[in-house]
Amino acid sequence: MDPLWQWITGEDGVRALSFPFLERLGGVRALFTSRHRGVSRVVPGGLNLVAVAGEDPGAVAENRRRALALIGSTPDRAVIAGLVHGREVARVDGPPPPDSQGVRAVPGVDGLVTATPDLTLVVTAADCVPIYLYDPHVPAVGLLHAGWRGTAAGIARAEAERLVAGYGSRPERIWAVIGPAIGPCCYEADEPGRAAIAAAPGLRPGGLRPGRRPDRRQLDLWQACL
Repeated sequence: MDPLWQWITGEDGVRALSFPFLERLGGVRALFTSRHRGVSRVVPGGLNLVAVAGEDPGAVAENRRRALALIGSTPDRAVIAGLVHGREVARVDGPPPPDSQGVRAVPGVDGLVTATPDLTLVVTAADCVPIYLYDPHVPAVGLLHAGWRGTAAGIARAEAERLVAGYGSRPERIWAVIGPAIGPCCYEADEPGRAAIAAAPGLRPGGLRPGRRPDRRQLDLWQACL
């Protein structure tokens, strides 16, 4: 039996977590890249996929090319979520026009859904949680980015609802893969974050844990997003 997940390595040495069971379910390929074996300048040799201050745009473009090559995709078939730490989700039926850097992005959203074959959805994350949703019966796929603000706003629920409304998915048929993120060991929530998570409807218990300081809580984004 194939593993649920495994590391794969590209020709350039780029490594990523892949999920063979999703391919068995219906042919979708999902990856979470690591930070290594790229050409970044800010972090030498890093696989930075975002044009942060001080980074060479050409290095970011090459890193994206390497990451997309792991699943046989190319930048002209990749759509990137703009990321605003909210709950907006966009349906994508094809690649939008490229910007001046050749990036095909959808601004103002933290989630993307599509049923278009050979279209690659992309979100970038550091501490935040990347999550895949997949309904093999349509088939349709979603990818979202959830920090504490998006989690409190219900971004994961909004993404699932978009699959249901847009493609006729049924909640019980949707598979979810929750990616690497900052863990509860290290994520100390301040009062605004604690209050937002505590007041958010529909979140699972266990998202907030006792903190190391009386006025803080440790935030478990994985539990809160389930």
